[in-house]
Amino acid sequence: MAIKLMKQQDQKDCGVVCLAMILNYYKTEIPINKLRELSGTDIDGTSVFGLKTCLKKLNFDCKAVEAESAIWKEKELPLPLVAHVLIDQSYLHYVVVYKVQGDTLFIADPERGLVKQSIQEFEQQWTGVLLLMTPNETYQPITEKVGNLTSYLPILFKQKKIITYIVLASAFITLFGVLGPYYFQGIIDSFIPRRTVSTLNVISIGLIFVYFFQAFFEYSRNYLLVILGQKMSISVMLSYFKHVLKLPLSFFSTRKSGEIISRFLDANKIIDALASVTLSICLDIAMVVIIGLILFLQNRLLFLISLGTIPFYLLAILAFVKAFDRSNEEEMVAGSALNASIIESIEGIETIKSYNGEDKVYDKVDQQFKQLMKKSFKQSNLDNIQQVIKRCIQLISSVLILWIGSYLVIGGTISLGQLISFNALLVFFTEPLQNIINLQVKMQTAQVASRRLNEIFYIDEEQQKSDSYKIVDPIIFKEGIWIKNVSFSYGMKMPVLQNISVSIKAGSKVALVGISGSGKSTLAKLLVHFHSPSEGDIFYQKTNMKEIDRYFLRDHVTYVPQESFFFHGTIMENLVFGLTDLPSFERIVEVCEMVQLMDYVNQQPLNFDTLIEEGGTNLSGGQKQRIALARALLKDAEILILDEATSGMDTLLEHAIVQNLKQLPNKTILFIAHRLSIAKVCDHIFVMHQGNLIEQGTHKELRFNAGMYQQLWEIDS
Repeated sequence: MAIKLMKQQDQKDCGVVCLAMILNYYKTEIPINKLRELSGTDIDGTSVFGLKTCLKKLNFDCKAVEAESAIWKEKELPLPLVAHVLIDQSYLHYVVVYKVQGDTLFIADPERGLVKQSIQEFEQQWTGVLLLMTPNETYQPITEKVGNLTSYLPILFKQKKIITYIVLASAFITLFGVLGPYYFQGIIDSFIPRRTVSTLNVISIGLIFVYFFQAFFEYSRNYLLVILGQKMSISVMLSYFKHVLKLPLSFFSTRKSGEIISRFLDANKIIDALASVTLSICLDIAMVVIIGLILFLQNRLLFLISLGTIPFYLLAILAFVKAFDRSNEEEMVAGSALNASIIESIEGIETIKSYNGEDKVYDKVDQQFKQLMKKSFKQSNLDNIQQVIKRCIQLISSVLILWIGSYLVIGGTISLGQLISFNALLVFFTEPLQNIINLQVKMQTAQVASRRLNEIFYIDEEQQKSDSYKIVDPIIFKEGIWIKNVSFSYGMKMPVLQNISVSIKAGSKVALVGISGSGKSTLAKLLVHFHSPSEGDIFYQKTNMKEIDRYFLRDHVTYVPQESFFFHGTIMENLVFGLTDLPSFERIVEVCEMVQLMDYVNQQPLNFDTLIEEGGTNLSGGQKQRIALARALLKDAEILILDEATSGMDTLLEHAIVQNLKQLPNKTILFIAHRLSIAKVCDHIFVMHQGNLIEQGTHKELRFNAGMYQQLWEIDS
């Protein structure tokens, strides 16, 4: 049985797409995003261990081997298999080897397509690693499909009123247009030969008015089409954006921004296809039938010649189907990679300039842009070739009709006016027929775009309606935190946290310290359910965090990262961001005084109405952190987690703010800090190292304990 080729949609998806091809070979269909999750695919790609783990979860016997070229001569080699390769000595990649014939390997490459290579050629790229898999006795084929283009039809059906008006306007345009050929027939066959000037004048003036109406209806239709497109854009694009905002943090940490944004832009292709399909179904098909019937009644022979071109049109379509599919996917992947690089360059502009890396970044984007232009040119050229073929068929058809029609005129079967009107009416038959035929390109492009978009829609939102969520009293957040045997790892990587057990008393001010990479921030993010523990549980009072609605949890537990984001807007707008109940101005001033922000605000000409640029580019590090702290305090959550939230301040300023925070009653504060001056004034200290909790106690208890804390203190002092 042949392998079904699948193309990767994102740069790092080659591994999971190879899995998808092999699973399809064994009659299983699973969305790419689910395979990403099962294999631990992230922004760095997929490890062999991750692929192996995923296959085991799907009831495959699987082993990774490091082999030599002799393995291709093995008669019992299980095919298809996954091979690990190094492309152009620059990036690692996965491909599927599905057939070995003599010295030739048949390869399904998720990037390049189906290729053949000699064993000797393949060895130049092969790392020697193979993943061999076969279904075990418990394997059962399963099918989980994402929605296709038809999943967007409900959006179209909501616009029934506008579509009806568009169809009516199009019908009038066509009706008025059809009158023209009969006018020409009357001139040639009746008005000129019989010299009926008065009739000619009346009909000509009438036709002028008809064409005015036709122009009006054309304007109306185009106006309504713009409205339809905008309404559909709002429905598709904004629903995608809303869904993306509600996805878990792990979605963003495992994908590049450009890959997410490129799908947002793909929605235009879906909207264009749906609008075209609507008009074709409602109008073009009807026009083909009605005008076809008129042409048939006028002259059967000439009409049959017109019908004879349809098989040639179909051949022109079928010949390009696979090429268009492949070209569309390649263009979208190239566009996604370019978007990711441009966004990455803009976000990292300070680092680029610090290391004079402008030329290097430009060269990278330049290569990717050229690659996109190459793919785009290929797509446009394919479309151009197909359109030329269709145009040739149309022109040859017109010549044949005029050629044979001329014989009919000479023979007296039809009049010259009838031949001219038939040829003119033929446009109203061939144009809607062309529209129907041309849907193929748009539909293929839209199908690829919808598959990319629906892969994201298929991912569950972070906050799902669940019977497991309890209606809890906010008082639980005033009763302490219990962390029991918590372990955590990102995907298939090594554990970041290992068997952590901690209790934090209500209202206490505690510090979490340790060297970089010890797991402090990860533990903090678990407390606000950005991630779920791989093992163990977190309790607020006696309520398991898994049973608490995430939005409710984050209303009462606020996490402040080291680098908070600021939106373009005033200081006031950034301070009250996300608050449902706006605090009084007096309360805002009180909080700003507490975090030493009022001096800065008072120095600004517009005070709280001073604009902050996107990302806070017109603020210093300390100013950003003070605004972030004020924003968190205004939220007035019972638990506050400060992740290096004062690291950008000078020592005196930090000390003053920490002392103010320490005086807050009935508020549990967890300080994650490198500076042990903060830990010194806290009620309790937890020391982490390599994902383990190795010490805990007060500053006095740990200062001379000959442990990690003492080492950190001596270095910090």
